[in-house]
Amino acid sequence: MRKIIKPFKYLLSKLKILIINAITKVRQSIRIQLLTTFILCAFLGLLVARVTLPFLENINETVTIDYSGGMQQINFQAQRAADLAVSENSIEALQQMIEDENLKMEMKQSALKVLVTDERGKVLYKTKQAEEEQIDLHNKIRHVMDFAINNPFYNYDIPQVEDSRQEFIAFYPLTIEDKGLYLFVSGIPKGAVISQKKKGPIPPLMGIAFFTFSFFYITKRKMKQIEALAKGVKEIAKGDLTYRIEKKGKDEIALLTENVNHMAEAIMASIEMERRIDKQKNELITNVSHDLRTPLTSIMGYLRLLRDEKYETKEQYDEYIKIAFSKSEQLKNLIDDLFEYTKLTNESNVLAQHQVCLNELLDQLIEELIPQAEENHRTFIKNFSEERIFATVDSEKIVRVFDNLLMNAIKYSTDKGEIFVSLERKERYVQICVANESNEFTSEELMSLFERFYKKDQSRTSVAEGSGLGLAIAKSIVELHGGKIEAKYADGLLQFIIMLPVIAAE
Repeated sequence: MRKIIKPFKYLLSKLKILIINAITKVRQSIRIQLLTTFILCAFLGLLVARVTLPFLENINETVTIDYSGGMQQINFQAQRAADLAVSENSIEALQQMIEDENLKMEMKQSALKVLVTDERGKVLYKTKQAEEEQIDLHNKIRHVMDFAINNPFYNYDIPQVEDSRQEFIAFYPLTIEDKGLYLFVSGIPKGAVISQKKKGPIPPLMGIAFFTFSFFYITKRKMKQIEALAKGVKEIAKGDLTYRIEKKGKDEIALLTENVNHMAEAIMASIEMERRIDKQKNELITNVSHDLRTPLTSIMGYLRLLRDEKYETKEQYDEYIKIAFSKSEQLKNLIDDLFEYTKLTNESNVLAQHQVCLNELLDQLIEELIPQAEENHRTFIKNFSEERIFATVDSEKIVRVFDNLLMNAIKYSTDKGEIFVSLERKERYVQICVANESNEFTSEELMSLFERFYKKDQSRTSVAEGSGLGLAIAKSIVELHGGKIEAKYADGLLQFIIMLPVIAAE
């Protein structure tokens, strides 16, 4: 039993999969949906027209009475008697026909009137109901011919209506025993009731009406989606970028709706970015103006003192020159940092990358900075991986990042002045960490460290401690290399952690 049922289950599962796939394709294609809807509505329209036809065809029913069969019967009897009389060359066949009709009359059955005349119209033989003794042969023949022309009983396509129910005369000329005779057989033909039903225009019109109604009803939902899409595009075009169109279904209309919503989001994000860039540009101009004006004012002040010779001793003169030169160097450093930051934030900036061993690079930098560290009573503590770690970087720019972090550590370390530098590989990234003992930082201050011109005390009365662009430049360089940089504060240590993509060790 299981062997018999198993193939059926397999077929049912395949059929189910086919049905699900077909429904999925229909839902994903507006063309298939419209085609399916059209075929379904057309089928329902034809079905409605077919169902209503039997109920409506009686409305156009016409009833007619056909006498052609009776006429043919009278003509057939007359022709048979005439042919028999001619073949036997005897009048007996005609007499027999007359006797048969007389017998029918006696039995009160429908009987035919039979007349046999000579060439002058004299009645030689006749049935009992016939009263004529002499007839106008010419008029009689003309009457028979006119009736035959106007009432062609042999034409089955033209039924004889009730108005044509009149005496029918069949006429045959005969030559019997060398005598010219004329046979006239007449009678009232029997009619057959014929009922004709015409289809009429109502069933097709009902089918068309049902097709139209069902097609509009089924496609109403899609039309509402198109109307909603048109309304949404209009609202977005007016400037309401927060407007979102409701997505329904999985077909092309739903895909277009999703794309329009994404477009609105992209435009809104682009506008927000432009506003943010404008705001940053304004802030940059304000900050640059402030930070450039401060050292420039000092330089101009001391130069004015020297120009006006407002100094008392040679030592005071030298001091003024020294301060003016120091401020000039700060101004130059600020302009250089600003220029470098502008270059790094330019989208067309290209890195000159090549493979560099980060272990050797950091070792060399630390060795170069040891004199400055000792001058500031600082000590480097290294924790490098024994593995030689290589990365594809722009060595000049990445040296600036490390140099900036190490110099900051030298300048701002507290207490014992230990600077911790670590290097280790973490899967596809290398982690470089520069940490030094520092005053406490809040989470907000840590997030602001990489902003342009940010200083922990937010004071801009002096630029002696730097331009405030160093960490912003470092972040831009690291991100250009596809890495990331972050700051953390824990257990009295301020840590700057850099993650850079690496290649396989050699």
